[in-house]
Amino acid sequence: MRTFKLTKRKLVSLGLLMMALLLASCGSDKAGGAKESSKTEGGENTSVMVGDSRSRDYVTIHRGQNFGKVSSGIYGMLDSVEEAEAWDQTIREAIKMPGIMDVREPDYDAVIHFNGKSTSIHLWLDPDSKRGMFTYITDTGTGYRLTEKSTAQIKERIGQLRYTFEQAVDNGDVVFGLGEIANREIWDEFVMEVKKKNSASVQLTSYTKEGDPIFNDLEYDHQGKVFKHRLDTTHDTMGMPTKSVEFCKELVAEETEQGIEYRLNGCGEGYAQESETFHVMFPFNKTIQNN
Repeated sequence: MRTFKLTKRKLVSLGLLMMALLLASCGSDKAGGAKESSKTEGGENTSVMVGDSRSRDYVTIHRGQNFGKVSSGIYGMLDSVEEAEAWDQTIREAIKMPGIMDVREPDYDAVIHFNGKSTSIHLWLDPDSKRGMFTYITDTGTGYRLTEKSTAQIKERIGQLRYTFEQAVDNGDVVFGLGEIANREIWDEFVMEVKKKNSASVQLTSYTKEGDPIFNDLEYDHQGKVFKHRLDTTHDTMGMPTKSVEFCKELVAEETEQGIEYRLNGCGEGYAQESETFHVMFPFNKTIQNN
């Protein structure tokens, strides 16, 4: 059998070569995962990770619930270069509106990833109006009016999205569907935080027999000691589209033969009424355990 010996000089050369290859490999990994930030009018732009599994150019849609930040949980994704480019053009074609905006909470948030940057906006799409409006997340006082064409296209694109049971579970919603409840433990955590007098929030999503989502968002503010409840049925294609907000003082739990029933009390004028829109039942032995 033939054997080989490495002289000291050869060992040093080999070591230098391996080190160079290792450094080149590390440099390649860092370049592929780097983030770069830049500023554009009204918003901060951040490049998408190169190693991301999706296309570098895409748009995420979120239900609008707050000002000044993108709502957590993705409602849907438009994952193509063409979609990202179309949204980017929509923003550039919009006309700046005079004055300072004083508007209700947005219908949607959109994060547009295009050409290595991202732009986050609040979006209003009134079904009775041919022209939508948006503000940059970082400048909610300045509005931009969309063209009729862009508004129609955006409404069509968002209208094609479907918020599935599986996505709701992944987003951390407490989900009611198919006779079962997913993420029940998240509701229990919310109730526990309220008992501890800590601020907390939770989203409950139920599904119609046609598979359309109905959203109940509940936030507890420990400082004001008040619950904010949002009901959103605008994604129910067969029902009456409704968005309502109410403030209540008390979350009441009552054990029944079927399970534990939760209601909101101390709502409305003078905090003297029971909520007509929030009522949830957690039946016994009706929970899906999620890993």
